[in-house]
Amino acid sequence: MRNIFRVAFATVVAVAVGTTPLTAGRRTEQLKLGRPLKVVCLGNSLTHHGYLPSIEWYGDWGMAASKQENDFCHVLERELQQYNRKSQVTPLNIYGFEINPSCDLDSLAGEVCHEADVIVLRMCDNVRSIEDFEQNIGRLVEFCLARTPHVIIAGPLWHHEHYERILATTAERYGLEYVDLGWISLLDDIYPKVGDTLYDIDGKPYTITKDIIIGHPNDKGMRLIAHSLLRAIKQLAK
Repeated sequence: MRNIFRVAFATVVAVAVGTTPLTAGRRTEQLKLGRPLKVVCLGNSLTHHGYLPSIEWYGDWGMAASKQENDFCHVLERELQQYNRKSQVTPLNIYGFEINPSCDLDSLAGEVCHEADVIVLRMCDNVRSIEDFEQNIGRLVEFCLARTPHVIIAGPLWHHEHYERILATTAERYGLEYVDLGWISLLDDIYPKVGDTLYDIDGKPYTITKDIIIGHPNDKGMRLIAHSLLRAIKQLAK
């Protein structure tokens, strides 16, 4: 019922402005969890952050997950592989869009998004200009919809009313699944603390000392994000 309402809403918006929504006629294409799925997660450091010793981040995955297998993309991949062992989840940091929403999207994400079955957008935390972000988020969504009809927009993990409104309204406009993540940050023990142990790319333990790392969710928070996204993917597969 929710998806039907969203498609109807998107159609009304499109008629009002005299255009046809990109999702029209394509939302009937449903996913099959039993076949290999290619899922792409576009985001920022929460999705993937490369090895950077200068900030004492010695991983190469979603920041603050203790190990690669514990970030939300890898947890989501394991969950999907219960349906088909060949399913894959690919993270891509597109921080460049957050700081420059008018950037060239094909150069930023075109290759990774090629032949994606599902694209997840989880970003907004590093935006420098809310106005530019709001004006260009639709361009990013249309870029994704040109590659697959199955696009999911996830809201902010850290509460920000303006970003939540922009992302939720954008999802409604295009008839897409919207995943609220704000409730996760209200729970206990979803952020690491200074003194907690993480593991580097060689599997060696080290201790957190930097605030930049503890601003990201720990393994528990990552699991909750993954499970929320899995529910949205299952909804698309119904």
